[in-house]
Amino acid sequence: MNCMKAIGITIFLIFIVGIEFLLDKSRREKIEEEINFIGGNVINIERRNLFTGRGPFFIEGKGETVYKIEYVVDGVLKEGWVKFAGLFGVDWRL
Repeated sequence: MNCMKAIGITIFLIFIVGIEFLLDKSRREKIEEEINFIGGNVINIERRNLFTGRGPFFIEGKGETVYKIEYVVDGVLKEGWVKFAGLFGVDWRL
């Protein structure tokens, strides 16, 4: 019986990690699309958390994910931030 519980927990954890991977990939694609839309090119996308600094987003809520973006527009290197939040959508600071 304990072996079945361990297998179930392992499958559940693999499922959660897979979902998180797909969400991260989707968010990064959305960031690329937004930067391309304003005429820029993405240099770097870095997922941030409470310990690495959340930029202009001081309050962290459940289900929020923050990314720091470095991009170039018209030859000028810029920095931006984006927060993906469940109920409140996407908050861009470009």
